[in-house]
Amino acid sequence: MADYEIIKPKVDLRKKIKILPNSSGFDPVAKAEKAMERLSLNFGNWMRDEVVKLQFSWEKAEKAGLSEENIDKLFRSCHDIKGQAHTMGFPLAGLIAGSMCELIERIPDPDKLPVSLLRKHVQAIAAVVNENAREEDNAVGKQLAEELSVVTADYIEKNAPPELSESES
Repeated sequence: MADYEIIKPKVDLRKKIKILPNSSGFDPVAKAEKAMERLSLNFGNWMRDEVVKLQFSWEKAEKAGLSEENIDKLFRSCHDIKGQAHTMGFPLAGLIAGSMCELIERIPDPDKLPVSLLRKHVQAIAAVVNENAREEDNAVGKQLAEELSVVTADYIEKNAPPELSESES
């Protein structure tokens, strides 16, 4: 007896495919690349919109306090930038947003989050996007991202609660 079973589908999906006339030279990757090229004209504006959302979240958190709700909104905003920045041509903004996300994730107590360091992250992301620092080798942007990363890692090392091992969880 075989260790597998062949299942025959009730519907042959090949009959559902619509074959376009003159589609022999169709290249879906090239078509997607052209679409991305057209969309890329808007990437700068979209990133600026994301920065405005981040700044709004930050201003609210700074004025009303670092409550769980405000931290959550701030985190979501910087996490969006982290995820979109590279695709939209702002890899340095993504690195800085990633550092900020890690800070928020690793320091779960809002009272222990360093307000000045969070502010510097928000300002740095805004500066990178507003100055259109798109290249990963942009000297000022790269140095800013690296310094924030080092300071953040140091703060996390000194202030993060110890992570639970698998046997403790």
